[in-house]
Order: sequence, then structure tokens, then C-alpha cells
Amino acid sequence: MEINTVILPVMTNVLTIIGILNPFGNVPLFMSMTQGQKPEVRKRIYNTIIFVGFGILLAFILIGNFFMNYLFKINMDELRIAGGLILIIVSLRNLLGISSIGATKNNGEMTIEEATKFAVTPLTFPIMVGPGSISTVLIIRQEAGIIVSLGAILIAFLILKFLFSISKILNKIFGELVLFVLSRIMQIFIMAVGVKLIILGIKGIL
Repeated sequence: MEINTVILPVMTNVLTIIGILNPFGNVPLFMSMTQGQKPEVRKRIYNTIIFVGFGILLAFILIGNFFMNYLFKINMDELRIAGGLILIIVSLRNLLGISSIGATKNNGEMTIEEATKFAVTPLTFPIMVGPGSISTVLIIRQEAGIIVSLGAILIAFLILKFLFSISKILNKIFGELVLFVLSRIMQIFIMAVGVKLIILGIKGIL
């Protein structure tokens, strides 16, 4: 019973969060934007991405209901529609290769302080963690509860930390083309999740 009520929902939502965070697309982007940096600088960058990204989603899981119910006074159906639209837009943008960030290759060596700032913006927000992932964890929190949502983001970020730590190995084994294809396939499923959220939101309102 416990497996069905906790572990399975956690793993299902882990896959959703992983899809939103898009590690297969962000690993080659991470490699490109940190090319030429010292190993200790790159390590600081991906550790900062994981720590700050997890902190942002954790904060929304813990206090997101307060913002929804008392500050903005919105319900779950409205959030589903908004979140679904965001997921569709983000996934469509990624499928078409359109980026809102003017990302350029960084050829100069960064200090640890510069690397930390660079990791926070733009690598963590909005490239890694954006409106799509925030709205997704809020919906998971409402529908599955705090234990499932916390477990899902914890496992998801542990997986991301592992992938970033072996980014060089992944790049050599699979190559940028395979990672690119995997990223685009994930976006199709994320778009489908967005469509489903919109349908559920409209049904709830009607």
C-alpha cells in the first residue's frame, strides 16, 4: 500500500520534473557556456545550479499555497491552465530551438565569485528553473501532497547533480547530437502534459 501511495507517485513526478528541467538539453548547453573554465570553477557552477535550483522549488512547495490562497487568490484550475500554457510555450520554444536567453560561449576564465553569479543567472534561472518548473511543482504539491513533492524534487536534483558531474563523460559517450535528440523527445511529452493540464483546468472551471 505504501509503495502505491508514496513511492510510485514520487517516481512518476520525478520523471515529470526531470522532463521540465531538461537535463539532456542543458548538459550540452552547460558544457558550451563553461568551455575553457578551470575544473574547480566548473564544479562551483554546477553545484550552485543544483543548490539554488532546489532551493527555489523547495520554497515554492513550502509557501506556494500562501501566495495562491492569500496574495493572488487563485485556485488550482486557474493554475493548471496557466501552467499548461507555460509548458506548451516552453516545450515549443525548445523544439524550435528558440531561446529567450542570448547565451554566448564564455571564452574568458571566471573567478569563483563570477562563476557563482553566472550559475545563478542565467544558468539556474531561467534556463534550468523557470515558470514551467515552478508551476509544475505547485501543481504536484496540491495534487500529491508535500511528502511526494519534496521527494520528487530531491530525487530529481540528485539525478541532475550526477549528470552534471559526469557531463564530460556523457558528451564523449553520446555526443551532442544524441543529447539533442533526447532533449527534443522529452519536450514532446512535456507539451502533452501541458495540454492535459489545460483540459483538466477547463473541466474544473466548467
